[in-house]
Amino acid sequence: MKRQQLYFLIGAALVLAIAGTIFQLVRSAGWKGEATDLEPFAKLPVNSVEKLVIKSSKDKVTLQKASDIWTVAERNGYPADFSKIRELITSLWEFKVVRQLDVGPSQFGRLNIVAPGQGDHSGVELDLNDASGKSIKSLIFGKTFGGENSSGADEEDGPSGSGRFVYDPSEKDKVYLSKENFYTVDASPKNWLDKDFIRAEGVKEVERPSSSNGDGWKVSKKDEKAAWELVDAKPGETLNTSAVASLGAFSPNFEDVKPANTPDSETGLNKAVTVNLETFDGFKYTLEIGGEAPEQSRFFRFKVSADLPAKRTAEPNESPDDKKKKDDVFNKQQETLKTRLAAEQKLQNWIFEVESYSLETFLKSRKDILKQASPTPAPKPAVNTGVLPKSAVPLPLAATPTPAVSPAPVVPSPSPETSATPEATAPLQTTPTPETTRTPETTPSPEVTPTPETTPSPEGTPSPEASSSPEAVPTSSPSPSATPGT
Repeated sequence: MKRQQLYFLIGAALVLAIAGTIFQLVRSAGWKGEATDLEPFAKLPVNSVEKLVIKSSKDKVTLQKASDIWTVAERNGYPADFSKIRELITSLWEFKVVRQLDVGPSQFGRLNIVAPGQGDHSGVELDLNDASGKSIKSLIFGKTFGGENSSGADEEDGPSGSGRFVYDPSEKDKVYLSKENFYTVDASPKNWLDKDFIRAEGVKEVERPSSSNGDGWKVSKKDEKAAWELVDAKPGETLNTSAVASLGAFSPNFEDVKPANTPDSETGLNKAVTVNLETFDGFKYTLEIGGEAPEQSRFFRFKVSADLPAKRTAEPNESPDDKKKKDDVFNKQQETLKTRLAAEQKLQNWIFEVESYSLETFLKSRKDILKQASPTPAPKPAVNTGVLPKSAVPLPLAATPTPAVSPAPVVPSPSPETSATPEATAPLQTTPTPETTRTPETTPSPEVTPTPETTPSPEGTPSPEASSSPEAVPTSSPSPSATPGT
């Protein structure tokens, strides 16, 4: 009996262990879910979607069709970026479930799938509607995990890799773990704007009239490869070409838009800096730059027109085949320019928040685009060499002698009539002190003896031929009237 009881107890323990294991697996499966290749939105009528509403706890955007053009309702119907809309709808249609989970409402906050406005851990809600406004599908996008866009999900929230939790309110307590992050589900209106803007290539001329910000200026080019030149330059003005180097093309980006009826006092356009710009392909722009806007931008608006030739001027001696080919190329280019003109003219009714760095050159005054005159260098201070200054001796000191010249014949000392000029001997008129009096025997040292080659001949000074022999030197000897004892 005891052995039978032992076997019974062992069997009961095994049953309990198996039951506990199954319970844990079921509980884990209820949270972790099961891997699947489910595509829940493969039959979504994507071609019927004509309105999308995206909401978060902080923002909301409504994207809807108007005359076959997708627009942003929160930006007064400004054109939306259709490529982003198409990418989002396509991603939903191709939605692949990595894992399906049965999650109760108590866990919604953990996965950030609470509806916007109903809690601190809310997600981003996406509503898809048809043309009549009827709802097609509503989803809540929650926490992302893995990759650069991870919002900090822990290891229990999902497997390694990247993806996002997506809740379908029409399926009770059912959450999908998607393969994608769905970064395009963004509730900020400005991030859905169509960012195609001015594309002024090959700028030919820029004129910035004078304003309260400084004197005006005008620069132009002879051709696209030429350097900028300052028009009507004043005497002494030289253009600093590096200061206007960025004007060769004008292709700015903008962050946000405002309707044209926004008061100028709110945008600083009542004190705008005006710039006239012309391109080599015939486009003419009038730009108005207003005050500072958010995110390092400025308020900006413009007008555009174009002088487009109706036909090409044929070159001499063109063959019929060449003429047809060149005409076809010309006509194709003109059609492209006309399309561009029409697209840019549609943007004239808006005020843009354009990135400031692309407008910096236009805001420079005349003095800011000119080369600054080099300052006159200050005279160098005199260096004490121990040699008497030029005014203290009859003749300047000699430089290094040139050996190529032979000494001149000995000639008598110059007469008083040919002595140095009064200007050179003026310091000798005063009675010298005994320490500084020079006698005829005090011949200057070799270091300061003048040589014929370099001794300058001031007015009234004998020529080198008459003063170069040693017997006739020193010419620096004082005159007889100034020498004591003679």
